[in-house]
Amino acid sequence: MAEKMRILWLSNIIFPEVSDRLGLPRVVVGSWMMAYKSLLQASHAADMELHVISPYEGTSFADVEAGGAHHYLFPETTGASELRKWLKAVNDRVRPDVVHIHGSEYPHSSLFVEACGSGNAILSIQGLVSVYARYYYGGLDLQGKFTLRDLLKRDTPRIQQRDFVRRGRLERSLISRVGNIAGRTSWDYAHSVAINPDVRYYTCQEPLRDGFYYAAWRLDECHRHTIFACQPAYPIKGLHQLLAALPLVRRRYPDVHLYLPGDNIGDRPWWKIRAYWRYINRLIERHDLRDCVTFLGGQTEEEMIAHYLSANVFVCPSSIENSSNSVCEAQILGVPVIASYVGGMMDLVADGESGLLYRFEEVEMLAGKICSIFADDTLALRLSQGARAVATRRHDRAAIAESLWAIYQSVRGTSNR
Repeated sequence: MAEKMRILWLSNIIFPEVSDRLGLPRVVVGSWMMAYKSLLQASHAADMELHVISPYEGTSFADVEAGGAHHYLFPETTGASELRKWLKAVNDRVRPDVVHIHGSEYPHSSLFVEACGSGNAILSIQGLVSVYARYYYGGLDLQGKFTLRDLLKRDTPRIQQRDFVRRGRLERSLISRVGNIAGRTSWDYAHSVAINPDVRYYTCQEPLRDGFYYAAWRLDECHRHTIFACQPAYPIKGLHQLLAALPLVRRRYPDVHLYLPGDNIGDRPWWKIRAYWRYINRLIERHDLRDCVTFLGGQTEEEMIAHYLSANVFVCPSSIENSSNSVCEAQILGVPVIASYVGGMMDLVADGESGLLYRFEEVEMLAGKICSIFADDTLALRLSQGARAVATRRHDRAAIAESLWAIYQSVRGTSNR
């Protein structure tokens, strides 16, 4: 019988089953890793051992068996020297055949490569903060802008952007040292090769949350003239552009309504609001949009699906994206999508076939695209069908599982040469 492949993941979050075991709140991000784990365990459980390294809010190093994997936890406050030694000890204990680093900009990823090398490592690109830093302000002049909350938390827009720059240096250093990269778009390929011309690049898509595979958008069941978008806390996601386009849409469709999951920033007291939120509130007031914008608060997976399905259109107005999970979720449901033509979006959206694209700066074009979907049911249905078809192929879970397993076998073979 062949020896099991020992796989070690480096994650930036603690997994839900570990949180439950330790009585900690569940982290709501990183769903693609949980989906990867489920797919691999369903298809290759007999062929693999999965080990996961994660930071957590505890005060001591911990080992936890949960969900068919062994989890090694380190306190978030661990110093670099101590963490480097601990990572080396875990690596020596596991003796992994393949190390999969999820995310490129985290300090513990760089420390692991420093301590253990990168011959058997593959790095998954989510976004690239070293590039995102260029577009952080989303076209706004937020230099020197801050609120009391920002000062107290040392979280002004300028500090936020500098943090992207700082983490971007770690990211570029890591990419330059890791020989294997897993990505999803021509955009992350181009930037990875620009940093490390010798990198071996593998394409591997990400699975989506389970519920998105079992629901479908219907034109006759959506709420006409409604827009759904993912409300961001930062300017890079472009909410201000969508709000600038909304008055233009409302001239033709007075009943237009925008729904945004996340905090109701209009209800936040002034001492708890960040500079970008203050700008958003002022934009809403300036254009008299209070009655046509609804902040939904935190949403479960089921609630998010319901809001996607009820929308007439989904809009992603980001100043930069690699491969937006929100766009992918909208597409697999069949919601007509409009997205800014940035980053890797051209690999997700074929303009006029599986969605509509526009230049990020052109709010007039964004408004026009929204109105065109509202006005033309034939267009909406064509985009819906095209999006669902392409996303169903892109996010086919069986194909993704086999692709990831083949990548692991290739990386394992390369490291043994």
